[in-house]
Amino acid sequence: MTEIQIRLADINRRASDAQAQRDRQFWTLIGFHMLVIVGALMLFVSIPRAQSAFHQQYLAQQESRNG
Repeated sequence: MTEIQIRLADINRRASDAQAQRDRQFWTLIGFHMLVIVGALMLFVSIPRAQSAFHQQYLAQQESRNG
């Protein structure tokens, strides 16, 4: 191989490595965003259910005190 071909192969290898690193960073960022979104959805669903359960528990306690 000539010197130019060796340099081009090295440049192409480094460019490929850099692209792979950017891809990994992108998918890692997407993964973290998805975890945050799923966590937020779980909170959005579970907080009203927890409030409802606490309210039912409070009503049951009131009923047992008055009964």
